Amino acid sequence: MSENSAFTCRLCGHCCQGEGGIVLAEADIVRLCAHLGLSRQEFLARAVQQVCGKYRIKSRADGYCLYFQEGEGCGVHPARPDICRAWPFFRGNLIDAISWEMAQDFCPGIDPDVPHAEFARQGLAYLREQGICRFSGPCDQAAAGPDGENSDKRREADTPEALVMNDSDTDPAAQPTGTAPHAP
Repeated sequence: MSENSAFTCRLCGHCCQGEGGIVLAEADIVRLCAHLGLSRQEFLARAVQQVCGKYRIKSRADGYCLYFQEGEGCGVHPARPDICRAWPFFRGNLIDAISWEMAQDFCPGIDPDVPHAEFARQGLAYLREQGICRFSGPCDQAAAGPDGENSDKRREADTPEALVMNDSDTDPAAQPTGTAPHAP
């Protein structure tokens, strides 16, 4: 997103580390198979494990995603999963200023000088622009395109929770604010 001043990826890999964090939806599997030139069976055997009925990308011995490349970032960036595309604009960070403040400690790409309300606005716009915003309730009519069609998608059974919004999540007046400014 060209007008996104709230986040600039620093390729640090913090978001690529952590066992079980990269959950795959069916659309992610299809996109990654096409990008890698693998059949579904080959991809699942090489790069995926199933835990509690959900697919997730395997982690290396050092805890990083199988596709993370030190100093370069994501090795499958054009086809990366929606959960990766969404970072740091996860629902918790968009609706809760304290979660957003905590995410700043973890992610050097989040600009602490951008107020939470602006971070949330830019984040929701980015999610919609990327086509990865999912709603659990009726889709927000404010997201309707020029033809009147809504670009937001309904939640699928395999949608990661971090990508699911409720109608109240997009109403700035309904969002809580942090109790203190984030300390550097």
